[in-house]
Amino acid sequence: MTDFVSLLRMSSMFRKSLLLKSKNIWCLILAQGLMFCFFKSVETCNAAGIQGTITDQSGSVLAEVRVVVREISSGVQIESLTDDTGRFVFEGIETGSYSISAEAIGFSDQAKTVVVSDRDETGKVDFVLRIGTLRAEVSITANRGKRDVMAVPLLTQSLDQGFKERSNPVSTGDLLIKGLGVTAVGSGPYQVRPRLRGLDSSRLLILVDGQRLNHARVATDRSGVEPSLIDTELIEEVEIVSGTGTSLYGSDALAGTINIITKRPKISETLRFNGALDLFFSSNEKGRRGMATVGSSGPGFGIRFSGSLERYNNYRSGSHHREESFHLHEALVLNQKDTIDQFGFNYSAFPEPFNQPFERTSQEISNSSAHGSNLGFSGIFSLKEDQTFSVDYIRRRVADSGFPDFQTPFFFQQITLPYSNLDKISARYQVFNITPWFTSLSVRTYHQRHNRLLRNDFPVQFPSPAPQTYFPISVIRLQILSDTEQYVESTGLDTQANFLISPRNVFTTGITAFRDQSSDSRTTITQMNLLGDVSMGNYGPQVNLFPSPMPLGPPVKDHPVRVPDSSLRDIALFVQDEWEASKWVRLYGSLRYDRYTAHSKLTSGYEFESLIVGSNPEIPLDRFPRLSGESNSRNSVTGDIGLVVRPYEQVSLVAHYARSFRHPNLEELFFSGPATVGNLLPNVQVKPETGDNLDFGVKFRTGRFRGGVTYFNNHYHNFISPEITSIGNAGPLFQAVNFSEVKIEGLEGHFEFPFSSYLGIQNTSKIQILPWGNLSYQRGEILEARNPLTGTSLDNTPQDNITPLKWSGGLRFSDHKDRYWFEYSNRVQTRVKRVAQLLKESEFLIAQDLFSLNGFTLHRLAGGINWKRESHRLGLTFAVENLGDKFYREQFQFAPARGRSLTVGFHIETF
Repeated sequence: MTDFVSLLRMSSMFRKSLLLKSKNIWCLILAQGLMFCFFKSVETCNAAGIQGTITDQSGSVLAEVRVVVREISSGVQIESLTDDTGRFVFEGIETGSYSISAEAIGFSDQAKTVVVSDRDETGKVDFVLRIGTLRAEVSITANRGKRDVMAVPLLTQSLDQGFKERSNPVSTGDLLIKGLGVTAVGSGPYQVRPRLRGLDSSRLLILVDGQRLNHARVATDRSGVEPSLIDTELIEEVEIVSGTGTSLYGSDALAGTINIITKRPKISETLRFNGALDLFFSSNEKGRRGMATVGSSGPGFGIRFSGSLERYNNYRSGSHHREESFHLHEALVLNQKDTIDQFGFNYSAFPEPFNQPFERTSQEISNSSAHGSNLGFSGIFSLKEDQTFSVDYIRRRVADSGFPDFQTPFFFQQITLPYSNLDKISARYQVFNITPWFTSLSVRTYHQRHNRLLRNDFPVQFPSPAPQTYFPISVIRLQILSDTEQYVESTGLDTQANFLISPRNVFTTGITAFRDQSSDSRTTITQMNLLGDVSMGNYGPQVNLFPSPMPLGPPVKDHPVRVPDSSLRDIALFVQDEWEASKWVRLYGSLRYDRYTAHSKLTSGYEFESLIVGSNPEIPLDRFPRLSGESNSRNSVTGDIGLVVRPYEQVSLVAHYARSFRHPNLEELFFSGPATVGNLLPNVQVKPETGDNLDFGVKFRTGRFRGGVTYFNNHYHNFISPEITSIGNAGPLFQAVNFSEVKIEGLEGHFEFPFSSYLGIQNTSKIQILPWGNLSYQRGEILEARNPLTGTSLDNTPQDNITPLKWSGGLRFSDHKDRYWFEYSNRVQTRVKRVAQLLKESEFLIAQDLFSLNGFTLHRLAGGINWKRESHRLGLTFAVENLGDKFYREQFQFAPARGRSLTVGFHIETF
């Protein structure tokens, strides 16, 4: 053992040396290959066994209970059914730490952990199952391997297939916001994204089957990768890990990690053919979605083909929709600027289009439709015993997707996505049980291309005279139609090796790398129009407003570029150790080293000099990239440590500290050009965001109850925000700057408590009742910051985008086998009273900023059937969403949310 540990340490040092000196990923892969070859040569040891008996509360034995034994270090699992005496036996078990779960229809799952420390030992594990519906959840994401959530030092959630079917979500984004502590960003059938613990966009890492969906081209705080690029019907499960995952997954996982796990084929002992049909209908927007799946499996293989279509019209808001912003202008809360000449005369006949008053007269939310399709393939193949190879392909197309309400009269510009397309291919090789010490090795790679077209139609209005010009004064509006095609190609590699240092100690190491390459193609068509003029009349200035705008020459086509051809790449080495110090104490520790490189190229059409003309104060030139090309590299060292104490099998006390990291993305480093109400400038001097993240909590799980409470305290340094740093001839100039020190803290709790009424001496249940709920409280504060333009202190003022309190809960009724069910649930979010100082004082404050601070309560009724037989399953769900037809906005969102809607979901499957 001593020689093994010494060799392992030497190997780790060797790989780190290669990382620092060669910067060559293939050398790193070779290092892992050498380790593989060495450990493959080690002789195997004799095997042990695990056995036990399963009974119910009355002491009666339970037959045909599914028992799953999972080896923690490798993730390999085997399963069996209890015999007529309630017994199960697993022979040929190697020494190590195992998670064992027992599952039976009508009973709550039970899970235990057992350590087999001697090759001649036979572990004995007995279970007593209680009537109920609780599941023993397993997290793949939190520790890069399957772990019982009771043994993980972070808050984890699993939105499984049953949860998804009962939720009947319109989109993948709508599914994600049902998680504890998750709130919505955006609205509509495609644009919804998650916010977790007050952070979203590139501060929240979204994975698909463990691979990054995030990429470096998104604009932090203004947009983000769309999770609905993954078709809802492709999803098997969603795991939400609240708490930084930087040490395992790298940049972007400041607030947490969301892993979307897709449906995958399985290898079977005999030749089988399978298929499925999923249908969805939503009455509100006349939405419909359908997916058909066919597949086959047999000894050594499993394949799956799928195809889907979806169509959504504009959705409708809730009733009592007659909102208006006139009263805010009359109270001088909002300011719509009027055109002002050089003499200071204000001419309200030429109001700027930005922030014009509006009144909503229809429930239909314009610009909120979307259409889409998906094609997919998955395959898994057994190469040899304990070796598999799998491949996946996704072809996702979304067309005519609008940004709800982003058009007149509610906003001065219209924004749409004519298309957003994703093509992704990935492959994975896994080998298990290499030696008793080297338990598994996996190599995963992927290549994805995300292409989208962003269309922006907006006006810019201004008086044209110079200071010495006299009457008449012309008032001109410049109408700009821009099409920006964004091409982002991402390539990634992930190798991971698991070692069993001792039966109680699992060591994981790996090498990860990704590269995001971005290029834009932009076409801008501008049209100058004369709205009218101001002349000197007999009694002073006289306004002459033309009946319709007068074109000043033909439209002008140009090809500016906002982000140059550029890339962000990362190569990293991580190590993680899990040590079960005693039966009740488990320790976790990890360390990660990253090397990030951002690079730009000389790109025709990219410039920023014209934007900074007349800037006051002047912006330091070293903030700007060289137009010929820019390259800079940064190193990062992050890590975490976790503790799980289990004084009883049913209780876990957890604590976790981690250092988080986010590298500035390509938008923050290089973007140059108009952005909503000003011009955004590049800043290559902006520093990465880092954080100190603390979590403390307690988890409970019995056959009758599951729940927990977590307190978190996240302190972020060098928090990046686009702020006004200067005023130029073209108006406000924004830059991404390290704006503040931010603290976000909160409390999160959840519970499920099933109980039943019984009939007969067999103790079978007539009906099961499941109260459930989750609650999250958050508070965000700027600890230290100054207004970059004025120098005013913002210390101890509220942080933006913090929902103070969110509650979701309900009551579900079902038969004891969960074949028929009915549920009432509600969601409550309280009013936002702590508003960010810069938002309150901003001259760009709009009515929607104020309307979206309101609290709301939503009600939902749902019911369905879930019939399962040996070779087929039928599921049907009916739900009435927003039962009271509430008119509301998700907090901090521009457009009103969806009103009342009847949704129907149908699933039929043969296997």
